Amino acid sequence: MARITSRRRKLLEEPEEVLNLAQRLLEHLKGYWKWLLAGGIVVAVALGAWGINSKLQAGKEEKAGAALAQLRAKLPAGEANAEALKALEELIRDYPGTPASREAEILRAHLLYQTQQYAEAAKAYESLQKGRDPGWDTLVAESLSYCYEALGDFKKAAAVLKPATEKTFGGFQSDLWLRLAWLYEKAGEPQEAVPYWRKLLDQPPRHSFVPYLKEKVAAAEGLPNTKLPSKK
Repeated sequence: MARITSRRRKLLEEPEEVLNLAQRLLEHLKGYWKWLLAGGIVVAVALGAWGINSKLQAGKEEKAGAALAQLRAKLPAGEANAEALKALEELIRDYPGTPASREAEILRAHLLYQTQQYAEAAKAYESLQKGRDPGWDTLVAESLSYCYEALGDFKKAAAVLKPATEKTFGGFQSDLWLRLAWLYEKAGEPQEAVPYWRKLLDQPPRHSFVPYLKEKVAAAEGLPNTKLPSKK
């Protein structure tokens, strides 16, 4: 059994002293209770607001998703029309920041391109937030390059596509190299296309495609085809 110290024995024998200690402690805390209460209220309000906001946001996202699904159902095979474009604009305005709104933004840009509103489509793609992930950025860059190409600005199309070629891999990267080289040629800058023709030669590409690539490099560099290194 634990030994009772003299101090503890005294407190047990004199309950009034215990009461006085408690009273002094309460007096000491009295100056702080208002602040403690206020802090508790602030925390409670913040937690309540967070919970309410989370529920509202979830409901908002659900409504936006349902609205987008209905809109898609009204688009036969993705066919573009003025009514669909207007509905997408309303969805983007009514549900900003939701996943459905972001999807509606890129769908609207696609539809503008389909209806040959290339300048408006370019603006729509340019307004899309970059840096989400490499796949998203590549999609936007490639789409923008088609808009600028349709507007006849091949140099700008190449400039916007070039960074995307550095973020992709495999067969898709080869496709982008081919498109980029072609855009540089259309822009009147065949020398800028040469590195990408050579990258395609180094893959190696399909055997039937090799003479075409060698011809492109030779034409850009002013060399006869025989001076180009052959691929084994």
